[in-house]
Amino acid sequence: MKIVDTRGQSCPAPLIATKKAIKETGMEEAFQVLIGSQNALNNISRFLKDNKAGFSVTESEGFWTMTVSKKGR
Repeated sequence: MKIVDTRGQSCPAPLIATKKAIKETGMEEAFQVLIGSQNALNNISRFLKDNKAGFSVTESEGFWTMTVSKKGR
């Protein structure tokens, strides 16, 4: 599974990296985004909801791991 590490990056860099990963991911595939700030988490979550991508989030050791799946339509 591809991992996109955006920890330590300020917005909009994490969102841009997530958009790029979505474009590079095939249908029904998944990838993970490592996120280091609440602001980036909120922005990426909003973007994924708006684009109907599935995702789940876990928090550990001060950062979030978001697993994103690109669903076929």
